[in-house]
Amino acid sequence: MKLERLEPVKTSLGATNHPYMTGAWTPQWEEVTALDLDVIEGAIPTDIDGVYLRNTENPLHQPLGRYHPFDGDGMLHQIDIKDGKADYRNRFIRTRGFVAEQIAEGALWGGIQDGPGTSKRPGFGAHEGLKDSSSTDVVIHNGKAVSTFYQCGEAYMLDPETMEQLGVASWVPLDGVSAHPKTDERTGEMLFFNYSKHAPYMHYGVI
Repeated sequence: MKLERLEPVKTSLGATNHPYMTGAWTPQWEEVTALDLDVIEGAIPTDIDGVYLRNTENPLHQPLGRYHPFDGDGMLHQIDIKDGKADYRNRFIRTRGFVAEQIAEGALWGGIQDGPGTSKRPGFGAHEGLKDSSSTDVVIHNGKAVSTFYQCGEAYMLDPETMEQLGVASWVPLDGVSAHPKTDERTGEMLFFNYSKHAPYMHYGVI
């Protein structure tokens, strides 16, 4: 196996006994690319050619208030299987919120369990009173991984094979997109909706 470690991200989170930051919930901060994984038992079928993606939340900074696992920054884990071999990659999703807190080297937003006024950024919903961590859902559409957030954040796109960050999808409305858009496997169309504080308060779209 060949292992490449990426440049470390900044974290301000110290020692904790929080139940959602310990044990199976212990944050994973290291980003790696591991090529040609060792097969411990059996063999990888040679007729499998595809990518498995899984999304998780990983808190990087000391919370401003209470912490809920939905508040952690989104990270995608990937296993790429081809020709009887498997590679692994994991990447934080570089949302605007992630980048802003990396620059600040600390938390700027409160979480889902916090009251108004906890966040250092005013307002309601993603990118205002709550950080868009793009950690809720990931789907494939038109050959790209689309990562979304339950509070109608921006849809972030990545290359599902290389995990290259491709930024915000160009079709995202001003008020964002709810998590769990669905792709029609027959037509290739992806269906989404959102909800917002602006009229008409909900948008429905087909991409």
